[in-house]
Amino acid sequence: MISDADMLNHVYQAADMGRAGILDLLKLAEDSSFRQSLNQQLAEYETLMSQAGSMMRSRHIQREEASPMAKISSQMMTTVKSLGDRSPSHLAEMMIQGNTMGVTKSIKHLNDYQHGDSEIRHLAEKLLATEQANIDQMKTYL
Repeated sequence: MISDADMLNHVYQAADMGRAGILDLLKLAEDSSFRQSLNQQLAEYETLMSQAGSMMRSRHIQREEASPMAKISSQMMTTVKSLGDRSPSHLAEMMIQGNTMGVTKSIKHLNDYQHGDSEIRHLAEKLLATEQANIDQMKTYL
């Protein structure tokens, strides 16, 4: 079983990683429709980060930032994978892979958070739903 602090930090860090990945892809994406989809997802992640941060402050929970090494690794992978192909289809495939990892982690955390705070659980479920919706949205570009 994980604590309230662990769950809120998971939501914050997952949204932060999603945000960072989108910002990296926005530098590469040229298609206006695809960029619009990315900007929509970026706003959703920023809202999740804000909500998680607010809940942490109100509960006096120390916020733990996403690992700088994880962010650098993600940025490097994005750069390498996009060297030969910056098409919306290829970038969408990269987004689907990232979101799929996020879905897996979120489900694991939710399963380990059986009897936690209902407000925190709701936010974690909102993150999961966002990740799943992002996958569905990106499928349209494949």
